[in-house]
Amino acid sequence: MSDSQYMDKEYKPVIIVVAFNRIKSLQRILNSLASSICPAGTKLIISIDNNGQNENVADLAKKFDWQMGEKEIIYQDEHLGLRNHIIKCGDLTYEYGSIIMLEDDLVVSPYFYRYAQEALDFYKSFKEIGGISLYNLPYTEALKQPFIPLKDDSAVYFKQAPSSLGQAWSVEQWDSFKKWYSTDPDVKSIYGLPVKVKNWPVTSWKKYYYGYIVETNKYFVFPQNSFTTNFNDLGVNMITKNYLGQVRLEIVEPSCKFKSKDESINVYDAHSELLPDILKKLQPALAEYDFEVDLYNKKESFSKDYILTSKSCNNPVMSFAREMKPIEMNIIYNISGSDLVLAKREDVTIKSLNMDEFEDEYAYFYRNIFDTNILIKLISNRAKRRIKSIFKKKFNK
Repeated sequence: MSDSQYMDKEYKPVIIVVAFNRIKSLQRILNSLASSICPAGTKLIISIDNNGQNENVADLAKKFDWQMGEKEIIYQDEHLGLRNHIIKCGDLTYEYGSIIMLEDDLVVSPYFYRYAQEALDFYKSFKEIGGISLYNLPYTEALKQPFIPLKDDSAVYFKQAPSSLGQAWSVEQWDSFKKWYSTDPDVKSIYGLPVKVKNWPVTSWKKYYYGYIVETNKYFVFPQNSFTTNFNDLGVNMITKNYLGQVRLEIVEPSCKFKSKDESINVYDAHSELLPDILKKLQPALAEYDFEVDLYNKKESFSKDYILTSKSCNNPVMSFAREMKPIEMNIIYNISGSDLVLAKREDVTIKSLNMDEFEDEYAYFYRNIFDTNILIKLISNRAKRRIKSIFKKKFNK
């Protein structure tokens, strides 16, 4: 494809719903798709991983009436598992040029297609973009701490992490990943990838895409307002029900204003930390320092001379409170305090939080008042449910 053809291309993504054995989940997302706004001629593919016992899921897919265009059911010949199933569905970009991929435990905004199509078209010439998320991620990917991007005049922010709760790919974006993936990369050796992600199981396709994004210095585009929401239904990779994935859904017609990554103040690394160069622009007092950002206190190794962190420190060069939200606002507004520090790397203590530090962090991110009794009750109940679920799964085999 020539450069001029690449620049002029208008994507018309095919919608792919990825399903396995959750019939209620599939019914719910198909209902939301039926109420969405898609251009005439939009193709829908429902791909079902075959375990020999989920014909009812295939039957539901066959009966669904898709009014906007052609519908195709792919009932896989054999059980693929989630990672191989996602990779196989992603390969459909080679046939169709672009896709929107939706796992079955999602619900879509009526305007999801418009957003995905416009974003694919806008970012088609930006080689540093590895994909388009339809989901506004409300937590840090690796450790699920609450995350809020800065507010600007754009509809998007950028993060060095992939999306799995509704995403769009062009064939160019997917092909770049597949070439990397075909080399059988050692994900655990990738510097800058969160340790938690490195320890995800090999059955996770997202673990590999995460590694690709970090190693090749690419970014996903995330929306400020979400066009999908996630129900975290019980399944192969979800043994307890939770509501972490539920976010506010865009239900009125949006005005999608896009910016390039270089123009944005909302660019985050693999740990959901704002990039240092952006913080230097927003807080000029930092401009003379070469530092890494660790405000969430989850990085374990550093290569720069200075660290802007919430870790303990002996001789801070600068210090700030941790009161405003998002957390970077404390730096931008120079809020006086000692919770966040800029310090030389050798002066920072890299260790587990003590109880006082844990209580401070918990109170900032989760509660205004740290209530030990409530926390103990929550942890106890969660442990009981998890143990019960594990035993039930073990003895029902």
